[in-house]
Amino acid sequence: MPLTESQRNQIASYKVQIERYRADLQRLKDDKKKKSEHYANMIKNAQTSDGKRSYRATKISTINSLVNQMEAKKRDIERLKANIASIKK
Repeated sequence: MPLTESQRNQIASYKVQIERYRADLQRLKDDKKKKSEHYANMIKNAQTSDGKRSYRATKISTINSLVNQMEAKKRDIERLKANIASIKK
């Protein structure tokens, strides 16, 4: 059975959302890399062991937050792909 105009429009909308999520995902990956390098330099240049410990903790927290955001974007992409597949059935 061919798709209706409404279904085609819905699929097109989902594809646009997927591209937006992929762009967000790439931005998050870039942010993760930059922040990791930033905190690595801060740890390397810290004067005290307390400073290093603090920077390490902040780095771990920041990276974990970015990883969680990336995983959420990946789940959103998979959800939209499943929606597209269900429309095409």
